[in-house]
Amino acid sequence: MSHIIFVHGAGLNAKSWRFQTSFFGDSVAVDLPGHGTSTNEAIDSVAGYADWLEQHIRNLSPGPATLVGHSLGSLIVLETAARNPDFVDRMVLIATAARMPVHRELLAKARANDAEAAAMVMKWSLRDPGYGRPKPWLAEVRSAFIGSAENGVLAQDLTACDNYADAVEVAASVKCPALLLLGERDAMTKPAAAQPLAAALEDTRIVMIEGAGHMLPLENATEVNEAITLFLATD
Repeated sequence: MSHIIFVHGAGLNAKSWRFQTSFFGDSVAVDLPGHGTSTNEAIDSVAGYADWLEQHIRNLSPGPATLVGHSLGSLIVLETAARNPDFVDRMVLIATAARMPVHRELLAKARANDAEAAAMVMKWSLRDPGYGRPKPWLAEVRSAFIGSAENGVLAQDLTACDNYADAVEVAASVKCPALLLLGERDAMTKPAAAQPLAAALEDTRIVMIEGAGHMLPLENATEVNEAITLFLATD
């Protein structure tokens, strides 16, 4: 039985997968270095994060794994899957893209440890910012973004996204089945930007979630969980 390992996006932490880890019994969400409860230093490259994830997974479980990544996490999962066909038997890339260039103003504010960078990410990531209808998880997500902006972790994560140019080449070497989960109205990683990845992958399925933005695991948890369940049930 494959274990499910969830990898969060830039500036977030394992809690962003709360609706998935509570749904999938045999699953775990990691805190990347510098995030959440991690005591390790943050990393500023996708390849570096993949090095860490590979070792973490091998320490965590020797059995087969399904890797699920969101945004920056999807690039880390892609890189990890390509390097480790012996233990990655499936992967799910959520809100992904062949390139993830970061808006210059956002990157500048993040590198200045400006909390306004967190506000920009929130504005562009969420379809429903919660005005008048706040969600229990919203304050926690906002706090995670603000904290990571002020301590420089968000800048390192965004730099990792901005610099990573190998996704299509790496995707071509992945042999395991892949699911791409995309938000129809994602302003951060637009669906069209995922098409080169889909074309390069050997065995891929695409699920487009209507009306969804960038924060699919939180705002569209039911659809995400259903899509992953169906994917795991297919040959």
